[in-house]
Amino acid sequence: MFHFGSVERALLGTLHQAPRLRKRSAAVLLCNPLGEEALRAHRLYRVLATQLERAGYCVLRFDYFATGDSAGDSREASMAGWMDDIEVAAAEVQRAAGVNRVVLVGLRLGATLAALCTRRGRLRPRHLVLWDPVVEGQAHLQELATQHREFLASELPPATLAMLAAADTGAPPDEIVGMPLTHGLARDLGAIDLVAVGQRVQHQVRVAALEQRQRHRARSIGALYSCDLAIRAH
Repeated sequence: MFHFGSVERALLGTLHQAPRLRKRSAAVLLCNPLGEEALRAHRLYRVLATQLERAGYCVLRFDYFATGDSAGDSREASMAGWMDDIEVAAAEVQRAAGVNRVVLVGLRLGATLAALCTRRGRLRPRHLVLWDPVVEGQAHLQELATQHREFLASELPPATLAMLAAADTGAPPDEIVGMPLTHGLARDLGAIDLVAVGQRVQHQVRVAALEQRQRHRARSIGALYSCDLAIRAH
């Protein structure tokens, strides 16, 4: 593990250096999902990075600013800042690998951030792998709110739950299963609409949708990006 980036925005990363004498011509950057999904994906990303390392790829896993063990307070979190972090991390893994190509792999919100990041034009990855991306922000916020209510229902007594329900205004909660959710971040998340962004990209893209309800969204992304689709339903 090591820190990289600026002093004010130090990011924690784990670099997997390929042992092969003949290394690949591209490095791989793994983009985290958010909150509880990031915790659940930790082992998956570690195993994936190890397998890619054995295949000859230099791989970087990292925490966005204001998440995990990177610097920053949760009140400073923003999607624009996380996209900046992806650009910094991509440059870091390319430097470490000694290559000028990078592959972005993202899961859930990490996939969304990777896709949106490429839209800004400063980062042009060789490949973009979108693994069950968040396509519609408002729907994602509703899912997060449902997860939070289910978590509270499993942890709190009925009387406390009744008080919380009475005070519920319908607005996004200020935390999701222990992860703070500021008004600014909720606004950023709610504004996500991958299909509505009309600019095409030139690199190769692969989209994997794991849930039945995501299949039509994945096909919309496929048409937008001119990409391969790997669609599986639970």
